[in-house]
Amino acid sequence: MKEITRRLYTKPVMLGMAFLVAMVLVIGLFVTTKSKAAFTFIGAGNDEFETTGNGETYHNFAASPIPAGFFGPGSDKYTGVVPLVGTPLGPGSDTDTIISRDQNVDGSGTTTLTMQALSLDSINAISVTYGGANPEKWDVHVSLSTLKASTGSMTINAGGTFDSSLKVWPKFTFTRQSDHLQKVLDTGSGGGLAPQTQAATVIGGGGDGGSVQPIAICRATPAQIDDFNTVGAQNKAAKSNTFATAAASTGCAPVTLTSTNSPWQICSNGQFCIPRPITEQELLASHNASPPGTKKGVVVK
Repeated sequence: MKEITRRLYTKPVMLGMAFLVAMVLVIGLFVTTKSKAAFTFIGAGNDEFETTGNGETYHNFAASPIPAGFFGPGSDKYTGVVPLVGTPLGPGSDTDTIISRDQNVDGSGTTTLTMQALSLDSINAISVTYGGANPEKWDVHVSLSTLKASTGSMTINAGGTFDSSLKVWPKFTFTRQSDHLQKVLDTGSGGGLAPQTQAATVIGGGGDGGSVQPIAICRATPAQIDDFNTVGAQNKAAKSNTFATAAASTGCAPVTLTSTNSPWQICSNGQFCIPRPITEQELLASHNASPPGTKKGVVVK
């Protein structure tokens, strides 16, 4: 009789426990599924970056030289590489680059990008010569074109990676160290060799009294850059002189920075973020974009 009674009481208890366990599993599955859905919803917003002076950020003028006469009468064309480092956009922050993701992405998908701000400086001054002599030191600042927007796209993959492409139209401000004369080259004016485009503009300082004639410059297209890299060294100078002429019929090419299979995650603030430095690059330009706090981490180490 006791055995029968124990079985009568044990069976409903066991059934009840099994029911509770099943409910917990169902609820857990529901919560987990919902959490994943929330985890992969990425709202539109800004991504902020810092640019360290590690040598991985630069602009190479080899295939798209700054033409002779740009810096002043008799100045040689400039074909060098300019290593860059970020300059903070404002006090209290090391942010020097801001890129906006313009649309929401739910799960995975593509959003357009707009570069909102850029502030880079040359790590060392460039040397400008006149007839191969009389070198002058010029500092270089890189910002965004005031004439054309820098835009692109980002494809966010559910597996925690993204691919991006960004067409950047930089504005170069050159400052001569001796007298602070400034000249500006805005690559967003785009019109080939027309004398009114991409002018060398005197901002201030002395030296030539401000009487600078407009000088145009076009960046080489990707196909032209590839051609430049494959021709013999003896032909490179002549070949580079034809790039601007070829570009005049199609418009000037931007700096097209791409990044492939780069990591992303949802960070502690619940927002989309890029957890480690990524390199966006093309053949003759590169930007090593680091997440906020990178510079302070480098200093601490």
